[in-house]
Amino acid sequence: MRRGAAGLVLAGALLAASLVQAQQASPAAPVSGAAVHKQAAAVDRQRAEVQRLQHDVAAQEAGSHAAADRLRQQDAKITELRQQLQAAQQAGSTAGDGH
Repeated sequence: MRRGAAGLVLAGALLAASLVQAQQASPAAPVSGAAVHKQAAAVDRQRAEVQRLQHDVAAQEAGSHAAADRLRQQDAKITELRQQLQAAQQAGSTAGDGH
């Protein structure tokens, strides 16, 4: 899960860096339509990557929550079985004392 979050942060940083770089371009310098299109395409790719990473993080978090729920259920079952075992052992020792 942390690896996905780190990737998400990295993608966000790349997106921010490209936006800052685009804003710092000299307004006096002629900008071709191709350069603008190329920059817009790069921003679109980075946005798509951020969305993909967000989806991956959400999926990993859902998997982690499901695994945690399964562990809680298993712990509850183990506790229940231990109590049943102790009750059976106590009943057996009580029955053994009566002989």
